[in-house]
Amino acid sequence: MKNQIIIILSLLSVSLSSLACDDLGRKILKTFSKKYETDGKVLGGKPIFIGPDVQRKQLSISLQEVVKVKEPTDIQFPPGDSPFLFVLEKAGDLILFDRDKKNKRVLKSFQVITDSEEGLLGFTFHPKYPKEPKVYTHTVISSANRDMTVIAEWEVENPNSFETMALKNERVLLEVEQPYPNHNGGQITFGPDGHLYIGLGDGGWRADPKNNGQNPNTLLGSILRISPVPDLIGKKPYSIPKDNPFIGKQGFLPEIFAYGIRNPWKMSFSPDGRLIAADVGQDAYEEVDIILSGKNYGWNQTEGFHCFTDGCNPSLYQSPFYEYGRDEGQSITGGYVYFGTSIPELKGKYVFGDFIQGKIWAVGIPKPGENTKMTETIALGKWNILIPTFGQDSEGEIFVADYQTGTIYKIVKQIP
Repeated sequence: MKNQIIIILSLLSVSLSSLACDDLGRKILKTFSKKYETDGKVLGGKPIFIGPDVQRKQLSISLQEVVKVKEPTDIQFPPGDSPFLFVLEKAGDLILFDRDKKNKRVLKSFQVITDSEEGLLGFTFHPKYPKEPKVYTHTVISSANRDMTVIAEWEVENPNSFETMALKNERVLLEVEQPYPNHNGGQITFGPDGHLYIGLGDGGWRADPKNNGQNPNTLLGSILRISPVPDLIGKKPYSIPKDNPFIGKQGFLPEIFAYGIRNPWKMSFSPDGRLIAADVGQDAYEEVDIILSGKNYGWNQTEGFHCFTDGCNPSLYQSPFYEYGRDEGQSITGGYVYFGTSIPELKGKYVFGDFIQGKIWAVGIPKPGENTKMTETIALGKWNILIPTFGQDSEGEIFVADYQTGTIYKIVKQIP
């Protein structure tokens, strides 16, 4: 602690004439990255129900251990019938796990930086995988003393072989400079339309000091939508879908699908094709949004259904369909709409959690074309885990990770 105090005093004593405020903020965040630990309120393999969850409908589930890794950030399953599970580790290793044979190995090690919320953050498969053997990654790297988000395409060699599968021939699609080492977003996923959706946070620090969320002339604070097919005319490694909402609109970048986002920590498509994103709040509220083309989701003017900036007008912005406050949790982790068969009570419900509190919930989603505020929540318990990500296999079953121990669990119904 003494050394930390000396370091921060040294940083703060640096003249702003020789060190920009941005650089100072970045150094502080990189030096004092928080170490997350569970609060120890839950013991053993059963959850507890506290706070508002005591009065809610409760569903008894169990967490069935699948595999252990280190500091997981994403869980992905290939399309179709495959025994493989892919897990991302924050420090850069992509883990391949064979669920049938219970074998795992490092498929690829990426050179990433891991300050604050940076690292290996996102992974997804080409919609026609493995016939089209390509995958896509979201990493944060250091390039020329800058923190850079990199979205890249990789060819997969021997995609059906656990022993010989390999990633090769990286093709960088997109690079975005990050002003701070937090609020990087991370999720990348293909939609039913075949386009690649990319979630990017506002760039970090507090209260969005650069106003990136309300600036559609930056890619930060937005959900992007691109095609990995190269634009030969514009000489870009990707192309812009013709129906993107801001094409040709002055002051808007054409890659943007929606904006006004703080830090979209996990997003997924529901079975009916709608994009659902969990947006991490700052001081008071966590929210879940249905992401619609061309909409502004309000950050840094709003947080949840409420004003974040004094005097804001929430009616100007697209509102979430669900929120919870600091009496319930501190950092939302988005999940998936359940369409499996083993837990019928969850059918059609959006399953998500809180990273810090280890709580898991399920909530209904509005009907298509509506944005009804949802208030009826099913509590699945507070667990002795830190929840960095969920995963969903081709059968609609949901998996959850524990960042602290590295354990990946399958959510199953508890047998009485």
